[in-house]
Amino acid sequence: MPLIWAGIIMFGGSLVQGAIGFALGMIAVPLLVEAGFSLSQAVALTTLSIGIQVMFGAWKLRANIPWDDVKPAALARFVTVALGVLLLLNVEAMDTVAVKRLVGCGVLLGVFARVVAGKLVGREWPKAASIAAFSVSGFLQGLVAMGGPPLVLWMTTRDFRAQEARAFTMTLFLLNTPVQVALLFIFSQTMNLEIILMALVIAPLIYIGTMIGVRIGDGFSKPMLNRAALAVLAVIGLNAIL
Repeated sequence: MPLIWAGIIMFGGSLVQGAIGFALGMIAVPLLVEAGFSLSQAVALTTLSIGIQVMFGAWKLRANIPWDDVKPAALARFVTVALGVLLLLNVEAMDTVAVKRLVGCGVLLGVFARVVAGKLVGREWPKAASIAAFSVSGFLQGLVAMGGPPLVLWMTTRDFRAQEARAFTMTLFLLNTPVQVALLFIFSQTMNLEIILMALVIAPLIYIGTMIGVRIGDGFSKPMLNRAALAVLAVIGLNAIL
């Protein structure tokens, strides 16, 4: 049953992320916790799944990677991903209800950040503010596998083409995945080889979900898909809290 639930959840999350470009972690982590996975297992499985998903995408878009922006972002995230993982290992001692509420708050915060990002007019941030955004992204990625919203906010300040924006986020997630998984594998008592094998087994579902999502995204307007996805995420977050 854990493998079946993980496959269903990751397929759905990959479908949404393929359609709108974000939200796999925000969908998968709270639903995996609801399905009985520990928080570190949910984060590890989601991180592995994101790594599998972005590996092919980053390679395909390698000519569009904005390395001048990726390098400082990756350095900041390397440090703060580790901090997020360390806090995750302590938070895991909390009771199940408290963990679900923490994750639910993270989802709602991500929805709020995405809504705010959509209303902002592009403007250049000071360097310190950019580093802060990257650091928060890494910390949230390590803690609850939800590092996307701060990056979305930051990208409103850049004049990225669509392919550059996708290549930027994919490359960052790909670079941080080995560090995050290694830390969880070494220090987490609940993270084990079974979780890694589970991610590999459901990799075809992740790929299929992503491809279907991309086709759906091409057939509908992005604003409509974004609104639908945010509504679903809000419901998931509220359900985890209440």
